[in-house]
Amino acid sequence: MATAQLPLIPERITRDTLRDICRLLGLDPGDVRDIRLGINKMTATLYLSSPDGRKIRYGEDAATTVVTIPIN
Repeated sequence: MATAQLPLIPERITRDTLRDICRLLGLDPGDVRDIRLGINKMTATLYLSSPDGRKIRYGEDAATTVVTIPIN
């Protein structure tokens, strides 16, 4: 019977690393709620802000939008 081995993966990443990843992707870490990377696209859920920079509320939660960015 053949066995399979997973590639090496970290146990965890730090918040600093996560912030660095957001910046490398061109996103302000404070605006990011969720990032999902696929083979052909990245999908990010971003918090919406008013023109003066305050986060917008939608009922009890923060207002968000989902953007999809193709990967070439």
